[in-house]
Amino acid sequence: MNQYFETGECFTWVRDRDKNADPLVIPLRMLKENYRNRMKQTMVAEDTRTGKKYFLKVLFCGELDQVFVEKESKVQLYSPYIIRIYGGMFDEKNHRFITLVEYINQQDLSELIRQGRLHGGSWSEKMKIRHKIALKFLYGIEHYMTMYRQDPIVHRDLKPENILASPDGEVVKIIDFDWVHLHESNTTVMQRREQKGTPGYADPKYWNSYICKKEMDIYSAGLVLYFLYTGRHHFYGNEDIHRYMVGDDYAYELKEMQGVDQALSAIISRMIAKEGDRYTDISQVISDMTDYLKENDCLPDLPERLSGEREEGLIRFSYRVGDVKYSPYVKNHHFLPIEFGRKQERSKNGPASAHILSFYRVDDRMKVMILREDCRRTRGQEGDYVSEGDQFLYAGTAIDIIHIRPCPLR
Repeated sequence: MNQYFETGECFTWVRDRDKNADPLVIPLRMLKENYRNRMKQTMVAEDTRTGKKYFLKVLFCGELDQVFVEKESKVQLYSPYIIRIYGGMFDEKNHRFITLVEYINQQDLSELIRQGRLHGGSWSEKMKIRHKIALKFLYGIEHYMTMYRQDPIVHRDLKPENILASPDGEVVKIIDFDWVHLHESNTTVMQRREQKGTPGYADPKYWNSYICKKEMDIYSAGLVLYFLYTGRHHFYGNEDIHRYMVGDDYAYELKEMQGVDQALSAIISRMIAKEGDRYTDISQVISDMTDYLKENDCLPDLPERLSGEREEGLIRFSYRVGDVKYSPYVKNHHFLPIEFGRKQERSKNGPASAHILSFYRVDDRMKVMILREDCRRTRGQEGDYVSEGDQFLYAGTAIDIIHIRPCPLR
């Protein structure tokens, strides 16, 4: 009999050890159950010490099944547009695998669009928010696909229900990596031959196969964008889904997108086209989408994507890690990961499992991203920005912000 969590129950979650992760122990109190069936339960819980909320995904399994259910727990990447996954724990006593996930109090894209909750009074204002959500969604896909180019991570279940978004488009998170193909993992081909993905969004050519290609996610992403811009599923109803599942031309032809101009429709059409005509890399989609938005003067500003450099002078950023002081000159969007015991180097996406926190510049200010739950700010104002005198603490070592000084471009 499955041992379900109950509201009010306390439980100590301990991340399973691996060579790239230090122990992480979090005492939790269960606040609310979101979902329960024979094989799965989801809960909202809070850290009894700090009050911080988390989302728990509980999968009931035998020991032989653990290799299949623990995959999502290994998707520990940093991106502003991907849900943070802190790791997994196998509870041997109760035969359940518990994945600890970032808690985001936002609706999924399906609910947001169907309920008409996008901000903006006019059609033009709502379209700007759709553009912002679309671009952030695409950058999230690019992040996980480009971490390991020779064997890319593939989500395999992109759909509106697996994207969280705020009404103003400021928050966009890709979630639910249950069916993910991991880098250098043979788990994908080991799994039983059964359907993966969601009818109406998965590429029907690969619906019932072991094959995993990044073009599968590009196809699904195109159908997500169709829903975002039209408010309708591209394939809907039993008869329509049946025609799509046959996998002939019908599955790869874009339907009319009323109210959407031809240039944007052409991008989405190429995303869902048959292989050979489809985009082969998500960066191509982003490039075409960016060009389209620029031409129409509606390209959103996304400073948190940490790319691009503006020649607006330098900032001399001085900080101390323990007894060692660093004083790099920082251009706009430079990313400074803090990793103990090694020389501090500039990096774009470095492995999140190795980094404690990261500083980066946006315009004339410095921001921080805390990448480890056991690193905390001990002095200074809460929020993303940092000021002189702020302090962070990790494993008994202090990280102090000494100076943030603008200086002429050299």
